[in-house]
Amino acid sequence: MRAGFAELASRHDVTVSGSVLAVPRADRLAVAARLTAAGLWTHADMMTGRYRGQPGLEAHEIHDLSEVPEVRLDVHVMCDDAEAVVGRLPRAGVRRLTVQVDDEHAARRAAAFAERADELWLAIDPRAWVPDASCGAPGAASGYLVMLTPPGQPGHTADLDRLAAVRLLARSAPVGVDGGVTEANLPAVAAAGAGYAVAGRALLG
Repeated sequence: MRAGFAELASRHDVTVSGSVLAVPRADRLAVAARLTAAGLWTHADMMTGRYRGQPGLEAHEIHDLSEVPEVRLDVHVMCDDAEAVVGRLPRAGVRRLTVQVDDEHAARRAAAFAERADELWLAIDPRAWVPDASCGAPGAASGYLVMLTPPGQPGHTADLDRLAAVRLLARSAPVGVDGGVTEANLPAVAAAGAGYAVAGRALLG
């Protein structure tokens, strides 16, 4: 784990979540334990259907991660059939459930998942849809995760033009970012109003 990234985030008041998708399957539990010991979150991506640009975590891996002592687990569901996937998640141990939504209808449907975690966040691709933030996060949602790269698709650098959505949404709700976050662009991410950042290789190597 790269301490410099976490230290920079701390200086900018950004909470860091390490994406275990970026490490080999056999190492994910150990990495989650190290992230937890460092006071950081663990981000776990589940991807099916049109979002499956790379293999995501399976439900049994989420169950295993949820049993890491004191883990701050954020499960990001990028799935066409989110209801079926969420139904397979553990009933305890998921601190935050983040659901990828493409429109207002999907955002309202996601509210039904609020009981499955301590917090429900909505993940958005601002190239597809940006919600009306005038009334805060809709329904039972606590915040937004803005994707700086196409959801589920590897090999992209962060599109910093997408930070416009962060600036808009941060006026009324907590906002995080995911996708291509590095030490180089983290100050811009923080300046836009993001208080939470998901990082893979930039944090975990």
